Amino acid sequence: MTNKLSAKSFLIALLAFCLFVSVVYGGWQSLPAYAEERVYTNVLADLQKDEMFNVINYPEIDDPANDLFGVVQVIQIAESASGELYLYTYQPSNKAKQLTATEVNMSLSKTVDGTSLFPLTLLNANGVFCKYLVGGIIVSNDDTRYYNISSIYRDWDKDIDGETGNDNTKNAVSFEVGKVYKVETEDGDAKYSCEKIDVIEILNPFAGFLSYYDGLHWDFLFNVAHYTDVHYIAFDTDFPIDTLQEADISYYTQSYTRKSIGGRVEWSYGDRVQQPKATIKGEQTGENAGDGFLGVKYTWKRIQSTEDFKKTVELTSEAQTEIDKTKWVLVFLETPFTQSEVATMAGHEKRQNGTKVSEVTILRLQFVTAGKHYNLGTVSDKITEGDKPSGGAPALGWLDLLCKWLEQVTGVPAWVWKIVICLLPLVIVLPILAAIFPIVGQVLAIAFKGIAFAFIWLFKGLWWLISLPFKGIAALVQKIKNKGGGGE
Repeated sequence: MTNKLSAKSFLIALLAFCLFVSVVYGGWQSLPAYAEERVYTNVLADLQKDEMFNVINYPEIDDPANDLFGVVQVIQIAESASGELYLYTYQPSNKAKQLTATEVNMSLSKTVDGTSLFPLTLLNANGVFCKYLVGGIIVSNDDTRYYNISSIYRDWDKDIDGETGNDNTKNAVSFEVGKVYKVETEDGDAKYSCEKIDVIEILNPFAGFLSYYDGLHWDFLFNVAHYTDVHYIAFDTDFPIDTLQEADISYYTQSYTRKSIGGRVEWSYGDRVQQPKATIKGEQTGENAGDGFLGVKYTWKRIQSTEDFKKTVELTSEAQTEIDKTKWVLVFLETPFTQSEVATMAGHEKRQNGTKVSEVTILRLQFVTAGKHYNLGTVSDKITEGDKPSGGAPALGWLDLLCKWLEQVTGVPAWVWKIVICLLPLVIVLPILAAIFPIVGQVLAIAFKGIAFAFIWLFKGLWWLISLPFKGIAALVQKIKNKGGGGE
């Protein structure tokens, strides 16, 4: 009996050892593994759970001339037991042309505050109905949940949506939703209700960038011209705005390098990055660096009326035509741009480094009209700016440019530098004229002395004005000291 148990124990130990060796040296990959595939219910089966739902109310549209062709409409939402959020759409042209919604502009509150873009994943479709999973959402445990949906997006389609007619690229088309869904949990059951809300539509959007010269820098013994690209979106709305106070904007950025050598051009790009939602306000300003040789510093408001915008910039004729169709301009981003030229073994190389801004869309506008305050989600297509600047700072002559740069460096007003520069030729020519034409030289000398005398007094006056506050402080300190000394 003992021998049989010993043999049996030895056999079990041997098998265990073999299993251990196979796991350690063979790896877990040799063992089969199966991932559970999630099965979602059909869109039509979900919708028919609502007694008020009737398929007859959602006809198919196969005529491209029909206004509903290509439209995406949100008809319902639903929460799952696993914490997912589903969105159901009516897409009337589905059988003629299958289109897929991509994102929703939505906030998780009763108001539009905090609205952002959420990605959509198509789960299944049945005729004109589609069921989507809303990404980035885990259903809250709160007894009451809100889903404030301003608009829904799908990719731009050239056969349905047409071209922009300018240098912009249209990336996505937005459709109005304007609904707040309220979900309440009562005794373990979810109760759904929906309220229609106002939204504002963005009309004639135009994205572009302005180029501001920041001056020359000497980097690694090579002179590099530095610029600031100022990115903006101009637009009109279907509702009048008296004072625009705030705006939320979504966009992507991508760095690029353009090399030109021997007639050959090479482009290279960095990763395309979705930037955090930008909230800009009326009191905010932007600026360029303007810190290089002959660079000029400018500042601008983030939110401007189109008329004010056109007064402070120099636009190309194409950009002027598009911006004339708008009422407001949002200046939302500044990015550096550099241009350098280097002699290489392969030839003369010209290199440009900059940033491309794409898929610009406005998500929310806060404004005042006729004394009433509004805070609305938007219906706004996604657009990408062109490859060339649409303008820049007002053009300056060489004298204005030089004097403005000298003003920034020295603090002496530009108009003073203009007078000084204009008088320099006289200083050079005067001794020559005096030698050749003594009488003329004497007259000019008297005039020059008068001008010099005036300038001396001008600079004395400026110096007195600058030092006046410091003299006042010194006098105050001395007075305090005198009071302290007389107290014995």
